[in-house]
Amino acid sequence: MSKYGNQIYTLLLSIPLVVGCQPTNDESVESELAALRQEVKDLKAQVESIQSDIELAKENAAKAAKPKFRTLPDQKDFDGNGTIPSMGDNNATIAIIEFSDFQCPYCKRFTDNTFTMIKENYVDSGKVKYLTRDFPLGFHPQAKGAAIAANCSFKQGQYWPMRHALFSNMRNLNTTLYQKTASDLKLDIEKFSACLEDPQMAKDVENDIALASTLGIRGTPSFVVGRIEDGQLVGAQLVVGAQDYRVFSALFEDLLKEPK
Repeated sequence: MSKYGNQIYTLLLSIPLVVGCQPTNDESVESELAALRQEVKDLKAQVESIQSDIELAKENAAKAAKPKFRTLPDQKDFDGNGTIPSMGDNNATIAIIEFSDFQCPYCKRFTDNTFTMIKENYVDSGKVKYLTRDFPLGFHPQAKGAAIAANCSFKQGQYWPMRHALFSNMRNLNTTLYQKTASDLKLDIEKFSACLEDPQMAKDVENDIALASTLGIRGTPSFVVGRIEDGQLVGAQLVVGAQDYRVFSALFEDLLKEPK
């Protein structure tokens, strides 16, 4: 029982006590009862007011918590002409581009949870094409090197296993880990080592950073989601943060409903 419910209950119990214990006449009893009824009425009004305030607070909290997407211009070269890592059907209706950082704990949380469900329900079903770009943050000293290692693995067709290994070992990112993982994945180690030192690989990461900046991305993970039409990403929305799977699912479903 609530606080105010207890007060009402106590007042009601006191009615027979007043009637039975005080040597009063009928008028005084009726007066006492009227006063108690008014108190009960006032308390009920307070409870209703508080309940109304609670509902309003819940509504405002829900509005504040709801992710706010930012509409972006159409993205003409959203997939880098096939030069960036991706998974999914080339005939997919929707594309999502993830900008991430291998030392970002929120990126790892997203990868371990939400990404898995997106892949299972939308990528594997052919509805969504999933692409990645790099946005190593300045205060994560190993993130850029890890991005280069992942991209060098992409050149040998093993981006996603390397990505998984890097996120799984995000506290131990270094060249030794990259080389060992490349060996475990049976990559050509000579080519992989040369790739790590190739200045163009660092430039490619810088190009991703520059693109992210033009899109207004400031943190990781961030996502650009839109419909694929005539080789472009249209109706693009910027989603910021490791949002719950339901946020992405709702956005995908809305995009799937829109006419082509």
